[in-house]
Amino acid sequence: MTDALIPLPAPATSPLHGFGLSRAELVELLRIRPARALGMSTLHLGVWLTAAVALTRVDSLWAKLPLWLLAGSAVMGLIQLDHDAWHENLFPRPWQNRLFGNALSLLVGIAYEPMRHDHLAHHRWNRTEKDPDAYNAGRRSLGLSALYYATVFLGIPLSLIYFNVLYPLQHFERSRLRRHVLVLLGYVAFYAALFSFLSTHGWLRAAVECWLLPVLFASPLNGLKSIADHYDNVWRGDRFHTATTVRSTRLVTFLWNGLNHHLDHHLFPRVPGYNLDRLHARIRPALLAQGACVFDSYLQVMWRALRAGPSLVDEDVRLVTLERKSP
Repeated sequence: MTDALIPLPAPATSPLHGFGLSRAELVELLRIRPARALGMSTLHLGVWLTAAVALTRVDSLWAKLPLWLLAGSAVMGLIQLDHDAWHENLFPRPWQNRLFGNALSLLVGIAYEPMRHDHLAHHRWNRTEKDPDAYNAGRRSLGLSALYYATVFLGIPLSLIYFNVLYPLQHFERSRLRRHVLVLLGYVAFYAALFSFLSTHGWLRAAVECWLLPVLFASPLNGLKSIADHYDNVWRGDRFHTATTVRSTRLVTFLWNGLNHHLDHHLFPRVPGYNLDRLHARIRPALLAQGACVFDSYLQVMWRALRAGPSLVDEDVRLVTLERKSP
């Protein structure tokens, strides 16, 4: 399957219809600011590096724990930027977004193209049985609950297997799959050389504490955001009830690149994340008038989603194999 086969959904009417937005306002909201992306990347990498340096200078587990949390929060911020790269919202040219995304993928070991492919398909098939992200919906079963909570708490480690192996095998046509295999071989060569170098110089333990553990600490936070993004949604619902916005604090909005406004993002996927707060302020009356999924407390929504578990629907929902294009 090529990207051309999974376009973002277009509403039946004008995207401005019923929102009270002028075309001039939308054009401004769509404006990409590369300096913002570079600045946020520098901030998150700087926080991660600062925490890493501090980790090398303390021995107590209790002193390391908050530093791992701090570094994990920086990884979380980088993940949100990667999300905007999937939509080509970080930089004006597609190759620039792909370069950024692939560079970030080297930090976590998860290939960029399968994640992007999956996410664009998610936008097209959101809250239906064809949604490749529908790990959080299906018939009642022990397996569904296990998958739901495993994805919440161990989503990043599981993504190493899912996006690097399972998803491409299910969803890529042969030519694309061959390119992906070459990418994975490049990853293997890169990590083999890197860890050999680190081991030779006695830096392997430092790499685990300063690099790998922060990624693991980011996993539950990313998982909790993931279930909050689609909390209280309607299966096969309309566009106002298949994603969730949580306004949260200004700090969270800033650090997560505005993607706490997840419903707004699904309605206007080409608006860069850092403009979603402004977008939400303009269209909030229309969202409330529609009874849309809009909340004000992240902790409350995360807790409710965690307690509620997966959405129970009368369909067999799996990570469905979509129709593949012949080579």
